[in-house]
Amino acid sequence: MQKPHQVFVGCPFAKAIRKNYDKLKRDLEKETPLHLILADTAAISSTDYLLEHITGLIRESAACVFDVTGGNPNVSLEVGIAHAMPAEFILALNTRRPRQTPPQQAPPAKAHDVRPIISDLQGRNRIEYKTYGRLKDQITKRFLPKLPYMNRWREFASAHGALVPHALRVFEQLRLSGRTLRPRVLAALDSTGIDADQILRSLVAAKLLVVKRGRQGGIFYPTR
Repeated sequence: MQKPHQVFVGCPFAKAIRKNYDKLKRDLEKETPLHLILADTAAISSTDYLLEHITGLIRESAACVFDVTGGNPNVSLEVGIAHAMPAEFILALNTRRPRQTPPQQAPPAKAHDVRPIISDLQGRNRIEYKTYGRLKDQITKRFLPKLPYMNRWREFASAHGALVPHALRVFEQLRLSGRTLRPRVLAALDSTGIDADQILRSLVAAKLLVVKRGRQGGIFYPTR
């Protein structure tokens, strides 16, 4: 089942690239109710399980961001899966040129070397960036507005600006397990002087969360 609040991110594990998405995850989850999933495929040795794992994450995400800098094979695989579903996605490409170093003789290619799958990005909707600020700005302005859940959040923030910091505490709890309880929300907002029930009612009215009753009840992200 697709999660309207979830965004899948596929990126190379090279430090220069990965650090941008670690920061993007921290920033967007601090500023919005979104939940960003960064795929950790490096530790998965089974190809079959990798396919199953990635396919499941992409299928349940409302949208995907793929950083195709360097034509990383794992990211190429993820793009192919998203394209075949099809899933809403955008490509990102770091255009900063690496520092020039003295030319070195390249080692001979090994028989088992894996060639990047992506070779031509012409004509694809993509973000080109040189800095983290540019990356975040473009994703925020060009891509996230395509998500109905994100637009509902912006409408809520516009109408209830004073409640935004406190509402974000509720979503911080939801990200931990996809569920929280009213007593936890009351405890989190206890020292703020804010009426927790008012926040919950407003978020429910904005279709940003749902409240279920009964033994298996609680506060959840909506399913659509």
